Amino acid sequence: MPLAAGQRLHAEQLGTMLHVIKKIGEGTQGEVYLVEGPQGYQTVKWYKPEQATPDQRVAISYLVRTGPPYGAAGKRFIWPLDLVTTAGAKQFGYLMARIDTQRFAELGEVWAHLKPVPGISALCEISYQLANSYRALHLSGHCYRDISAGNLMFDPKTGDVLICDNDNVGVNRQSHSQVWGTLEYMAPELIREESDPSTETDLHALAVLLFYLWVWHHPFHGEMEYRYHCWDIPAKKQVYGISPVFVFDPANPKNQLPKDPDYAIARERWELCPPELKAMFIRAFTEGLNNPGRRVTEGEWQTLFLSLRDRLVPCLHCHAENFTDVTRPYISCWHCHNGIPPPPFLLIRRPGGNSCLALSLGATLRSRHIMPGAGPDDGYQAVGRVVPHPSLPGAAGIRNLSEGSWLVSFPDGSTAEVPPGRAVPLNPKTSITIDGISCTIIPPSRVFP
Repeated sequence: MPLAAGQRLHAEQLGTMLHVIKKIGEGTQGEVYLVEGPQGYQTVKWYKPEQATPDQRVAISYLVRTGPPYGAAGKRFIWPLDLVTTAGAKQFGYLMARIDTQRFAELGEVWAHLKPVPGISALCEISYQLANSYRALHLSGHCYRDISAGNLMFDPKTGDVLICDNDNVGVNRQSHSQVWGTLEYMAPELIREESDPSTETDLHALAVLLFYLWVWHHPFHGEMEYRYHCWDIPAKKQVYGISPVFVFDPANPKNQLPKDPDYAIARERWELCPPELKAMFIRAFTEGLNNPGRRVTEGEWQTLFLSLRDRLVPCLHCHAENFTDVTRPYISCWHCHNGIPPPPFLLIRRPGGNSCLALSLGATLRSRHIMPGAGPDDGYQAVGRVVPHPSLPGAAGIRNLSEGSWLVSFPDGSTAEVPPGRAVPLNPKTSITIDGISCTIIPPSRVFP
């Protein structure tokens, strides 16, 4: 039974009444309604009769009790807030936060030119936040079971992420689920009915979603898919699960991209991916296809996208974002093909391993660079930022945005304390100690000897 405008709903745990405003969406499991209650405007997912099962009711009640993962990673989940019922109906639904659809976009809206295309920096952030949130979910002992582009929304400008439709989240390898995933994202062992949904199958779906974000193409849509005249369920199961082959598999050209203009965008976007990202995708869709233990983990994706974002520099001619190449003195802009002199780098020597941050104007040193995983903001607090010199054209420095002073050692051997608000010139061989962590400004040719 669909809900009607003005109908009253009851939020069971909160003990409050909600009023239905209007229907705003529909999916395979249910319909989504805008409602109004004591907390203002929110949304309700109302299950279709065949989906409103006792097991699903138990699952929603469990999610309401446990809540999302902790910290910034958990806040990205549009988590069930309460079980919702109405008098005289066996159906039920759940209450969730309202999404700002003016700010947040779906990938399909970007492809349809309804929302702006994320820049490379935003794309790195989207990818990092996805990996970070699913890592937090998996560490809490749960699996998502339906990772897909249909459950992702993002801000194309900032890269902030929202993960929707969390009602199929369950305890890894324990709780029952009515949903096993979306076919094109499902791991081969799921399609072959050799396994139940788990964190390992989530890893495959996450890799497919990331590939869609970067390449705008499915990793198995090549010659095999191209030759099918009827793209039905048996054909999809063959390509996705029974005999999947990565379109960019370096050792198996069987399923390479067809020489057809419709596949040109995928080929072009793949070529724009940095080598480290290509290598990760190749591993995910070759070794990881039939060996879940070799799949790329959320932590590996997370580390990669943080590293890639830290290497971005803008082109001085067209302002397009480019990945720096620390092994060469200059790089060529992917958009206008002009040369880009790379900026100096900040080499950060941490107990868990060294990292580098390209010190282009506007680059931000965050708490995660100094101490990964520290702080309730998951490392997003700004510690320093590269700013132009107020009077010397072309000169720049890194301003102290932290609450304490930095100890700085200059190339001539002198030292100084740099208090909050002051900046350190970007002179090579200058060393900065921040919260006990040693950082050194170095030219790009010396980042990796």
